Amino acid sequence: MKEYKKAKRIVRQMRMGKTQAAELGLKAFHAEMEAGRPDAALKCAKDFKLADERVTEAATGLFLELIKRARFDKALEIARSYNLAHGGDHATAALEAASKVRYDGGEPLEQIRRLARQASATRLEASEADTAIELIRSARELRDKDERIQGRAVILPSEGEVWLTGDLHGNVDNLKRFAELVDLEHHPERIMVIQEIVHSRLITADNRDLSFVAVMEAIRLQQRFPGQVYYLLGNHDLAVHLDRELVKGGKYLNRYLFRGMAYMYKGRYEEVLTEYRTFVGKMPAAILAPNGVFMAHSTPKMAYVPSLSRDYLTGEAAKLPLRKLRPVNAMVNGRDYARETADAFSEQLESNVFICGHTPTNKGWRLPNERHLIIDSQHGKAHYVRFDLSKRYSGSQELAREGLARLDPKASEEQLASEDLM
Repeated sequence: MKEYKKAKRIVRQMRMGKTQAAELGLKAFHAEMEAGRPDAALKCAKDFKLADERVTEAATGLFLELIKRARFDKALEIARSYNLAHGGDHATAALEAASKVRYDGGEPLEQIRRLARQASATRLEASEADTAIELIRSARELRDKDERIQGRAVILPSEGEVWLTGDLHGNVDNLKRFAELVDLEHHPERIMVIQEIVHSRLITADNRDLSFVAVMEAIRLQQRFPGQVYYLLGNHDLAVHLDRELVKGGKYLNRYLFRGMAYMYKGRYEEVLTEYRTFVGKMPAAILAPNGVFMAHSTPKMAYVPSLSRDYLTGEAAKLPLRKLRPVNAMVNGRDYARETADAFSEQLESNVFICGHTPTNKGWRLPNERHLIIDSQHGKAHYVRFDLSKRYSGSQELAREGLARLDPKASEEQLASEDLM
């Protein structure tokens, strides 16, 4: 304890201020650690008010020293007092090493083993949450740099192909199957459009929704292929973003989703959720192709048609948060397939064909009028559509005839269990 006592004496005699005292204390700390006196180093860290990581470092060293001496009761006291189970990689490694000691240490050593298991779980939890946050943030930053995105709309080029799914609602197998078919790695001219992945139609027995597994897969694709993958805003994404509960068929969708995320990310799920809500806040709400094809989660009721124009989507809508964009909210929640409404929206958007999701259908697709093509991709009869950007289509029937396909031709004749996920 030589360096610790010397530093205390110098500070007292010279009446040093906090900054100078801390600098001297840090030197004494390192000297005591190098000399193999972690107990003295711990006193330095505490008395000189060094950073928390110094306290944890010294406490971890002291813990290991006590383990070597088989003083398991005192080692357990140090581990608990300084919360080594949450002390970072070095502390976790120390606990894991101690848990492997072959010695009849009784209850204290068994408690140390439990702390080691807790520390391992904490490290895994932190790692998975950090990975998710970093991936979501990276995808968002790459999306922000995409020159095709103008305001709340994506303006596509006049050449290439578009491959689009309908609602996926947590079906990660269908999403992966679709990604394999599109094969973006070998087809840079292709554009992949996905939508409504959050909120699974299948909930676990303990009321957990694990659709965030599929959400992360979609975000991973977007991060890997920037400018080729577009994740369209849906009404369920909007509900999560605005923290508005959706109750469908007696299912509390957000509540079940949060339980699922808590299962995946434990105590840090709210951090991941916050990052995801930020990601949703800038999702494009529409995709406009020069050949007259318009893609969005849905189309609005007649009352909102005059409010939605190309200028609004590419300009004014970018200036406000989603909660204030009533026309966009109306569009992603709308379900008006009357011919008059479709014609009016066609004139307003200068588009003659609308590809949407939002409306569940047992067979995986639907043609409610000459302009709308509805795609559903969440079940065994899931479909997708692909089309050429250089070709102009006369209507939804021609587009469906040429580009509609079943996602998995070998899938069983599974029926959609319910049509309440709207």
